[in-house]
Amino acid sequence: MEKNELKAGVARMGERLNGKIEITLALTGRQDDRMFIDFCLGLKSLLPDVSVVKKMNGDRTLPGILLRSNIIYSAIPQAGAIDPFLETLALVNEPVPLLPQALHENLTRINIPTSLTLYTAVHCPHCPGMVRAMAPLAAACKNIFLTVIDGTLFPETAAEDQVMSVPCLILGKEMRWTGNVTPSEVVDMIVNQDPSKLSASSLKTILEDGKASWISSKMTEAQAIFPAFIELLIHPTWSVRLGAMVVLEEMAETAPELAAQITAPLWETFDRADTTLKGDILYALGQAGDQKIEEKIREVIPSLGDGDLKEAAIDAIEALASRS
Repeated sequence: MEKNELKAGVARMGERLNGKIEITLALTGRQDDRMFIDFCLGLKSLLPDVSVVKKMNGDRTLPGILLRSNIIYSAIPQAGAIDPFLETLALVNEPVPLLPQALHENLTRINIPTSLTLYTAVHCPHCPGMVRAMAPLAAACKNIFLTVIDGTLFPETAAEDQVMSVPCLILGKEMRWTGNVTPSEVVDMIVNQDPSKLSASSLKTILEDGKASWISSKMTEAQAIFPAFIELLIHPTWSVRLGAMVVLEEMAETAPELAAQITAPLWETFDRADTTLKGDILYALGQAGDQKIEEKIREVIPSLGDGDLKEAAIDAIEALASRS
């Protein structure tokens, strides 16, 4: 039945799906991968010019179909969801979507990566309309990262995000809409959002986009350490911690009093960190700390034993002394 529905949907799309289209199948190594592989095989059998690249993605908790670099489906399109999926797929090779002038101008003002997560369900009558409303925004603006998740397929993820009904659109981690919302309202909220409310995933994307200085400048302007920035400094991925360290080093040079605000919340994470992370925390404290944190590091040295971690603590103390 699903294959017949997909075949009918492809037929309705006509020439919009002509030409070579490459999509990426982001896999996690979990059992859930299988249904996404099967769906893509079925899609390719109907559209021979579609090429599917499989990629293991350790950063993702859910498998998904990456239609563009900033549009991913963690959903298996069925029934009324098939046409919006195929329309989004067609955007891969099409020009920038035709949007109202005011909306287009607002989209050009979005200069930092922003995550939109749209929760849907297979038989939801309003969900297809929300996909049709949000997908063109991501197609027109590379800084909008749209993830469509089938909440019935991944109920645990929906529960973690406290999704009670669909469609549910979440901007970052703070702002959400349940039911229909206009593209203009969403874009206005993105343009006017408070940078301090950005999620750790959004800040991580900004780092990976080579814009560490943007994070530093925004925290300096606000004279506050963004709560999610702490998460980057203790992120399980070393490269993310390294990028966050670049931000911290820049702030320690340009706004040392502000950088010092990082030390208390960072020190609170020290005891539960593993050895590698403790070493990175000590380095960060050496770059941004003050006399109070130096005393705490001295107190903990006897418990570190002899080795790299003790050496990192001594290096941190020396770094602090060189700045006093």
